[in-house]
Amino acid sequence: MYMKVILPAAALLILGCGENSNVPLAGDIDSLSVEANATEFYATQPMQMTATASYTLDVPDENVTAFIDWSESNSSIATVDGSGLVSGAEFGGDVEITGSFEQFSDSAIVHVHALTSVEINASDTNLSTVTQEQTMQLYALGTFDDNTTLDVTQGIGVNWIKGSGFSDSNATLERNGTLYTGNAEGILEINVTRYDVNDSFEINVTAP
Repeated sequence: MYMKVILPAAALLILGCGENSNVPLAGDIDSLSVEANATEFYATQPMQMTATASYTLDVPDENVTAFIDWSESNSSIATVDGSGLVSGAEFGGDVEITGSFEQFSDSAIVHVHALTSVEINASDTNLSTVTQEQTMQLYALGTFDDNTTLDVTQGIGVNWIKGSGFSDSNATLERNGTLYTGNAEGILEINVTRYDVNDSFEINVTAP
């Protein structure tokens, strides 16, 4: 004989909202709150949003960041992905980030500092000349609209672009700004860019 076990409603609620639940239960949510881990951030750095659901009865609050829909008020300032991770875009300013689930929503306003200029530097003091078969680490130093200067070598939206002079035999340029020269001499043009902010320079590859 099989026995049917009927759990009380409170027990079902706790089971549905526990750490192993796949989605929060909208019918049991009392409110949703959204917070940013920083009130302002720089456009080339990520910033995480957090959503917390408060439930009815005695169910503890739960982090539901991954289960809700995220949106931004101005995608030219910042964008937010499905995990609540915010990335700065081209322009600086205030942007409202909203988290929503069913009839519940909340938002937070954050300020994005835009990148205004960038400059290429290198670990080698002689930036303009490098010998064949050599490795040089290039860096991109960015200045933002509050005059803060940061290393943006691998920042969000920052691209290293090979200009003239590059071929399979004489050089490769990695995403992290690492330059590997080959066995050919010549002039290499290197560019770093983010939207309309950019810098470029030429390196002369010479024989050892």
